[in-house]
Amino acid sequence: MTMLTRLGRHGRVLACCLIAVVGLSPRIVAQDRPSLPDEEKYGRASDDYSFRFCVDPRDPGWEFDKAIGQAIAESLLLEPQMHVVADTNERAEFNDLYRHLLADCAIYFGFKLFAGGYPEWVTVTRAYYETGYVFVGKAPTPPTLGDIAPGEVLGVTIGSAADFRLVQFNNARPAEQRWRRFPMSTDLQALEAVLSGEAAAALVWGPSFYALSKTRAEIAALEIIASPAPLSLPPVAIGGVLLSRDTFLRNTIDQAIAALVADGVVDELLTQLSMPGSAPSSP
Repeated sequence: MTMLTRLGRHGRVLACCLIAVVGLSPRIVAQDRPSLPDEEKYGRASDDYSFRFCVDPRDPGWEFDKAIGQAIAESLLLEPQMHVVADTNERAEFNDLYRHLLADCAIYFGFKLFAGGYPEWVTVTRAYYETGYVFVGKAPTPPTLGDIAPGEVLGVTIGSAADFRLVQFNNARPAEQRWRRFPMSTDLQALEAVLSGEAAAALVWGPSFYALSKTRAEIAALEIIASPAPLSLPPVAIGGVLLSRDTFLRNTIDQAIAALVADGVVDELLTQLSMPGSAPSSP
């Protein structure tokens, strides 16, 4: 059974977390630490002058994860040692996460911080930024989602928490006030529906829109609708994961993140990369 979901279009989240962004149902968290047949060959680095971190190109926000890792290393006066995960499959096992944390890095950036979603052998950092799902349309976009007329089509990537909220909200409205929801398999398909005129707006993962807009000029010309009102889409906190035994390192990283947030570095990096998101609103 796949226990760790990694999709570039939605970031990464353990599949047992509430409703995973790819539509997986809630599952029981495997609390037992993975057992690797070759575990004894992985020694933990003893270099006290380096900061070893993993980033994953399958995560659409991985460039920001890279920037955060480097900023944390600089704040701690350590040499950054970044490992770029080379896995090509979209889905991975807990074993893969465990192997990376043993062999390649002390912290793996880019995980959604869902309460109760992680096994006991994993610990998480405080959030280093917040991002979320956005509605995207052709320019000029209306000020809010509510300005899109009832009966118009919304292209949505199925199975996300945001899609679930939209379904609940839309179905609770009188029939004559509802939008038409067109489910899509990927964020790219939802955005292409907007480009073709099939949909008035697309509901997609913000970092995914950021990544796709860098590869196609027509997608870059689309705009995020400023407000999802009357629908509420809470921000999603993003952090890193470590082995639970690394409590001192986690506390040190948390202090560094807090300083980067307080000094405005996180917001500055988000602006530089044009990454949708903001510094955490609360500790």
